Amino acid sequence: MNSKFLKSCEWIVVILLSTVALSFLFVRATHAGALWRDEAATLQLAQMPMVGDIEANFQHEAFPIPFPLLIRAYVGVFGASDASLRWFGFAIGVALLAAAWFNSRALDDRGPFLLLSLFSLNATFLLWGTSLRGYGIGCVFLLLAIGLTAKAICQPTRANAIAATVAAIGSTQFMINAVPLIAGIAASAIIVFAVQREFRKAGIVCLCVTLCALLFVPYLPSYFSADWNIVLKFPTDLASLWPKLHSAITEGASGFLWYLAPPVIIVAAIWRLWRLRGEQSSVDYRLLLFLTCVPIFSIFAYYAFLKILSYATRPWYYLPLLCAVASAIDLAAGIMSRMKSFRVARLAFTIAAAVLLPATSWNIAHDRLTDIDIVARKLEQEAAPNDLIVVNPWHYAPSFYRYYHGATHWITVPTMSEHRVHRYDLIKSKMVETDPLNDIRSSIQQTLQSGHRVWIVGGARPPEPGLPLSIQPAPDPEFGWLGQAYVNIWSMQLADFLQKHVVQGTIALSPNEKVNPDENIALLVARGWQE
Repeated sequence: MNSKFLKSCEWIVVILLSTVALSFLFVRATHAGALWRDEAATLQLAQMPMVGDIEANFQHEAFPIPFPLLIRAYVGVFGASDASLRWFGFAIGVALLAAAWFNSRALDDRGPFLLLSLFSLNATFLLWGTSLRGYGIGCVFLLLAIGLTAKAICQPTRANAIAATVAAIGSTQFMINAVPLIAGIAASAIIVFAVQREFRKAGIVCLCVTLCALLFVPYLPSYFSADWNIVLKFPTDLASLWPKLHSAITEGASGFLWYLAPPVIIVAAIWRLWRLRGEQSSVDYRLLLFLTCVPIFSIFAYYAFLKILSYATRPWYYLPLLCAVASAIDLAAGIMSRMKSFRVARLAFTIAAAVLLPATSWNIAHDRLTDIDIVARKLEQEAAPNDLIVVNPWHYAPSFYRYYHGATHWITVPTMSEHRVHRYDLIKSKMVETDPLNDIRSSIQQTLQSGHRVWIVGGARPPEPGLPLSIQPAPDPEFGWLGQAYVNIWSMQLADFLQKHVVQGTIALSPNEKVNPDENIALLVARGWQE
């Protein structure tokens, strides 16, 4: 295979893959549908009357203040319709592709072959990176931080150092999960300069990352004072984290790509570093050392972050880590592709990804993120003013608050005084009550006895053998402060109460197979009261 033909094939494949990625972003923008609960909470936080309200409540959502402020500004210009906000996700996806291309071209490669394969067409990114959350824009800045730091290692100028620092600051200001990854990137750059005995440059990296950390410090009091996060704490170790990471990697058909490419490229990069050990001052050696350290340090730093956080993770928690690893692997592969054999292997790998990924991710790209708008519309049409709507569990409240505009009174399980954002502090206060569902049972009984209907948004979890139907005020001797245990038992208590006292219960809406399971909501209706 001559070089001219190989170069042509590379351009065709990388442009084709970029076009496919753009088309999938378009599909997400036009098919994702309504905002699911986390997105609705983000929007409603951004739309609070005063900026001071955002400052007082941002810790109840997952991202620092600049992200809801960005959404506030965007909504002020483009409106808050679902379509407008889906195009925001599309724009973020396009920005990520542009950042990937910028990184690749900055290091004199032909395009982001592996980042497109490993990340841009990964279903976890398509679903959650384009949602109305800070992960997408945080990953854009994270990509730029890696690329600009690599460029600064090649050309250690003041402008490049400032650009890399600005990108790092942007990433941590929009996404708290970027903090350990920026630390890993900085540590990798310090290693490179320390090996070269360029300690002044290593000191400059320390100053840059210190500035990044200092600008994050103002958020710490709000996060550290949030004693309610004890209800989210979960025993965290490698065994508990791995299944969700595996899910994030293997969503769609990208699993084999992830399990193949990073290990092979890291091993190949280490081998290449060994071959270049006599040329440690060369640009290739410096870059490969940096790009080999980034994924390794990122994995350890992110594990430490999740260990300290101690939350039960979900696949989208791993988007920043996947972004950092994919970016470093992609750039390292570009450097090693100056060897013809590796260049051919990378092209073959990318062709396989281009053939396999679009076919398997197509259905996922069409999935709605929620059916709460459909549920709300049916209730607006059929629920009578004197009926009662019960939203179970409580965390569906932000999305239901956005989409339901009927006259029927609605409550959550347990009852909450705030529905716009996720208030775990209010859940914590309910967990210490002896009977937090007493008012809900009374409302249901009164509604049914008066001949009206009770609509259950989300249904109720039937009692299960081996699981208790009662739980003590927190901390429970068995479950401690584990909030999800209380939510599950409250749902079973609700189901038990309905089974005993409802004359007729029917399914008004069944879950839809084309809706993401994280918010695929059934709607039940109960009629008649019996003692």
